[in-house]
Amino acid sequence: MIIFKIAWRNLWRNKRRTQLTMGAMIFASALLVFSLGYYDGILWSLINNATEKESGHVVLAAKGYLDAPSLNNNFDLSDSKDKLKKLKIPEIKGFCPRLKVFALLSAGSGEKNSKTQPAEIKGLDYSKEKDLSHLSDSIVAGKFLSGQSGEIIMGKSLALKLDAEVGDEIVLFSSAANGSIVGELFKLSGIISTGDELKDSSSAFMNLKQLQDLFVLNGKVHSVRIFIKNPLKAKEVTAKLAEQFQELEATSWHEIFPQISSLLNMWFAMQVITMAIYYSALALITFNTMYMAFVERIREFAIMRAVGLSRFSLSWLILCESLMIASISGIIGSVLGTIANYVFYYYPLEFENWFESISWGGAYIEIRLFCVPGLSSSLLPFVSILLLGFLVAALPAIKLYRLNPVQALREG
Repeated sequence: MIIFKIAWRNLWRNKRRTQLTMGAMIFASALLVFSLGYYDGILWSLINNATEKESGHVVLAAKGYLDAPSLNNNFDLSDSKDKLKKLKIPEIKGFCPRLKVFALLSAGSGEKNSKTQPAEIKGLDYSKEKDLSHLSDSIVAGKFLSGQSGEIIMGKSLALKLDAEVGDEIVLFSSAANGSIVGELFKLSGIISTGDELKDSSSAFMNLKQLQDLFVLNGKVHSVRIFIKNPLKAKEVTAKLAEQFQELEATSWHEIFPQISSLLNMWFAMQVITMAIYYSALALITFNTMYMAFVERIREFAIMRAVGLSRFSLSWLILCESLMIASISGIIGSVLGTIANYVFYYYPLEFENWFESISWGGAYIEIRLFCVPGLSSSLLPFVSILLLGFLVAALPAIKLYRLNPVQALREG
């Protein structure tokens, strides 16, 4: 206990030096916690933007459908619906059936004003989509599907190509599953912007039941999108679903978005590299401070050694001083950084009015200041700064352990 008291007293013998050192360590810790939270925010945004609007976290589809989509490569939803409802997998929040067809969409009247574009038409269960996916949150004009007959919504870029506005009539033309010609008139009820320019320029959405009737696919769907509570557990849920639905193919978002999955796999290494960059400069500053404190007090240490203080106690003294600075700074810095992460988690700063979103790996990155607080992003910097405090005091501690008091007093 006496060693701790002496170490604490020694820290404040030179208040300015201690305060400057602690200030640098607090700032570095807080900034690192905030940076890790921000990087986690980018990763989670990528995963959520890729999965919670379109693909879901796990996709159940007819075998081979994802590799080679085909109108007739479908399955009867009624056969699988009861099994999905009876599944006892706590991670699953719910499921959304999807039907996807290709058609020509036309808008405008007359030969000169009419415009036609190919599009990917997706049939949705509007009530499930509102409860589970964030697709309805992307409406920028009009309203989302409500289950009424004759509704259609489309991507913002597709609407621009067709020069269509909310309330305009849209003509759909295609070929049904039985080979008959499909022609139907719809009303554009809403325009959607998902942030993915490619999807927004080619996608339209309508009610699942009406699309099934139009294309003579009564009760048939191409896929069921499963939404789970924790996207990182998608592989485990996929394995359980594969056992239950052997006639179908279960695919997790890791396989659908391999680039994002690869980024997730090396995320811990990226965090370690980030900490190394942050603390490399701080290590030089802290080591310089601790070594100067050691050199200035070498005569004092020699006297303490001469009056009977053991080698171990002398070395432990300098280590305690460094660890005290590191622990106090680490705690304050981690708390400040964590508070900042929570602030920007609940109140992110949006920059979408100034910058466009960036598409990458099948998803898109929103330009905003959004952080995700987490145990690892708060604890890793704290543990690292404690390790740093130990390492910068190691050389002075070794020198003190080998100190010859007579020689040190003569030289001093």
